[in-house]
Amino acid sequence: MKRFLAFSLLLALFSIAGYSQEQSKEEIVKAQKIAFFTQKLKLTSDEAQAFWPVYNEYWERKNTIIADRQAAMKYFSENSAKMSTAEAKKYADMYIKFHKEEADLLVEFHAKFLAILSPDKVMRLYQADYEFKTYLLQQIRRSSKND
Repeated sequence: MKRFLAFSLLLALFSIAGYSQEQSKEEIVKAQKIAFFTQKLKLTSDEAQAFWPVYNEYWERKNTIIADRQAAMKYFSENSAKMSTAEAKKYADMYIKFHKEEADLLVEFHAKFLAILSPDKVMRLYQADYEFKTYLLQQIRRSSKND
């Protein structure tokens, strides 16, 4: 177990350090996220094998909802001065619909996560999601200070 975690962390760090010039920023963040979550959740190799495909599907679907919401909000922002009250209401309703879809997605995947992980690890997952966002913001701030 400890060897698996150490290997996972070393592999992720090696990937980041050794190939960072060749990798896209997205690949670097993905490697950091895998290492971060593996350490925070203390995943066994069996759990990791079952967890990552489900977690990746969750984020793929969540990112689609987020992208759709952002596109709608951008359109509204650029065109709101020309919109009727009915059109503005349509976008306000869409905003709520996108948040509901995101909440429904979390409910769906909460059950899937519980089928793979203990309730304690599921809560660690939710905490790790929040902590990783904070970690990324700190990395961005540091890199902007160094530029």
